[in-house]
Amino acid sequence: MITTTYHSPLGEIVLAADARGLRGLWFADQKHFGSTLTGSEVEFDMTRGTFPQGVIVDDGESCEEIRGCDAVSGERPMHAGSPKNVAAVAVLERVWAWLNAYFAGQDPRWTPPLHVEGTDFQHAVWVALLSVPYGETVTYGELARMVGERMGCTAATAGMQVSPRAVGAAVGRNPISIIVPCHRVVGADGSLTGYAGGIERKRYLLELESEGKLA
Repeated sequence: MITTTYHSPLGEIVLAADARGLRGLWFADQKHFGSTLTGSEVEFDMTRGTFPQGVIVDDGESCEEIRGCDAVSGERPMHAGSPKNVAAVAVLERVWAWLNAYFAGQDPRWTPPLHVEGTDFQHAVWVALLSVPYGETVTYGELARMVGERMGCTAATAGMQVSPRAVGAAVGRNPISIIVPCHRVVGADGSLTGYAGGIERKRYLLELESEGKLA
């Protein structure tokens, strides 16, 4: 797994990916930061297209410069000695491009490859979050009904069989902020409650999407 840092209008965002997909996206100071990190990751500089010189990766190969990391221009193909590195950096490229579009006020309308580990219930919650449209919000109760239906409950009983409190706990543990849009979940009265990245960031993201939806 490798990491990189994205400089957003809301502060630094740390991205972690492996060959299968994005493993984590956190604001540097948010709760549960780095929940999927092992401590052995190597950081990749997306702006320069390089790993730190002389660093040894987990497959025993020296980290080398990887060219063609500009996901927007697509001018050059990527080159690296380790296929594992190429695949993971390609994931980060797509996430980088997604974030560029998002913070420019656009709905990216696609999802980069994700590789998220969690319980079956957490996965059900995170998949339900992905279905909440850009520029819209749901309450914890509404999300609980969505999760219940996804888990096989009937539409009439889904909200009673899945606890909004349990859903809220899974939302708070979401390791891929913004892309898996936990910021779109609000209180029953529409209030901005509980966001690992902080309420002000949540307000910014919702306002950004509201403006982008009207554009």
